[in-house]
Amino acid sequence: MNVGTVMESLRERGLDKLHTLPASATVAEAVEMMAANEIGAALVNTEDGLVGGIFTERDVMNRVVRPGLDPKATPLSMVMTRDIRFVSPGTTLEAALALMYVHRFRHLVVMDGPHMHGIISIRDLSYHLNRHG
Repeated sequence: MNVGTVMESLRERGLDKLHTLPASATVAEAVEMMAANEIGAALVNTEDGLVGGIFTERDVMNRVVRPGLDPKATPLSMVMTRDIRFVSPGTTLEAALALMYVHRFRHLVVMDGPHMHGIISIRDLSYHLNRHG
């Protein structure tokens, strides 16, 4: 089993939509979008359309709420996680889980060269392993 099979499973269940926001979007806008789509992370794009980072529930808690920043006035560029990890569809589930564990990430971006496949979460991997493992 590999990350590609997880992405295919998400696609079959209609859960593969890639949610992105510009780095200039506010935390409040990101939280609203994430809540409306029931997701825990969104990709953040730079002005040139490149992946600049990822914004997660953990970022809200540790980088916005804890220091007391105003979500309506704080741009994602100030509080997003810039050090993101990419995996390819061919990455084994074990390797993806190990990467998540070592770096304490709950989300990984799935890319194949320039093609962006989406984001997988530790929840997605656990679900797939429980159903097919």
